[in-house]
Amino acid sequence: MKNYAILFTLLILISCSENKSTSESDLDFLLTQDTVIIDPKGSIINLKYGLTRPELSNDGKYLYHYTHGEAKFDKINLENLELEETLQFEKEGPNGMGSYIGSYALTSLDQLMIWSYGLDAVFDQKGTKIRDLKLTHIAQELKGPEAFPFRLMEHPSDPNTIFGLYVKNPENQFIIAKFDLENETYEKISLPETEKLNNYRMEIEQGGRPAGAFSPVPMATKIRDNKIVLTNGAYNEGYVYDISLDSLYLISWDSKLTGNQNEYKLPKTVELEQAGEHRRKFYESINFLDPQWDPISERYVRLSFKTKFSADLNEYGDAEEIGAEVFLTVLDKDLNIIKETFLENYQKNPRSHFFLDSKVWLYENINDELGFVRIAVD
Repeated sequence: MKNYAILFTLLILISCSENKSTSESDLDFLLTQDTVIIDPKGSIINLKYGLTRPELSNDGKYLYHYTHGEAKFDKINLENLELEETLQFEKEGPNGMGSYIGSYALTSLDQLMIWSYGLDAVFDQKGTKIRDLKLTHIAQELKGPEAFPFRLMEHPSDPNTIFGLYVKNPENQFIIAKFDLENETYEKISLPETEKLNNYRMEIEQGGRPAGAFSPVPMATKIRDNKIVLTNGAYNEGYVYDISLDSLYLISWDSKLTGNQNEYKLPKTVELEQAGEHRRKFYESINFLDPQWDPISERYVRLSFKTKFSADLNEYGDAEEIGAEVFLTVLDKDLNIIKETFLENYQKNPRSHFFLDSKVWLYENINDELGFVRIAVD
């Protein structure tokens, strides 16, 4: 088995910045960093599109990786650092999941809830469809290309209750839909705080005709403590939906290391040829990722970053990424900031990562093999 857990280790002692929201603000930040490679056990882990849509099992022992465009999932043992098995599904037929999916999530029983246009169903790990959720049958207004779920979440104690974070077009409206599968009913929860994301929405045209759009969108955590936390890339805040109280409230974080919102103002409309330049400038300003929960330490980490680009353009006319400034924020279970720091020794976009056993696992392609840079947070 290839295991480079001792490939390198860095011990960093960093003073934490002053933070009025916690009594721990005067403590030091101790980070250790190493790199590991997953043993594919004679198989191939397809990394053409990177680590796509990683999901952790409920016990944290396994990582699931969807192979984009293929009906299969890699099940990776994080304790042994090896590919344990590949879950083969079908594209067509009664158990078909299609050629491409919107995304997926694990249920409380580690079954796979998969969704896309025209599909929302639960499959077992053998690839058998065991439940058609029929969400668009229940909510006809969410049927068709005008509405799409960014995320579906099964309530951890009630598999008949499903929550979905949807976008409705063309108005670019975000909602949470709460489905009662047993009674085939649903209710919508409006998210008024997400309306300000329209400040960052850029419509793309080609020859005066619509050719797409660019905008940060809400991201939803798994349900924990009967709460759903929504964040987005443009603002340093969390929008919390309390299921028990059926209430929404906003948490605004105050970073001492970065700005608290993206500073680049995207144009409302742009021609396709100029869109890449504006996207680049947006990513050169601060971008925030969704909080990752660690059930062992009972903390969140939230990474944020500013991308660095080369002055040279590639064959497609786009600037190449050459690095990033990355920041790490630790939050307690009530989403209060405990500590934050600049990751001096990690200078890449941290887009695929998770937090487990007090370690942030950051995806790394190492000679076309699946690897992780792990940063232990103490």
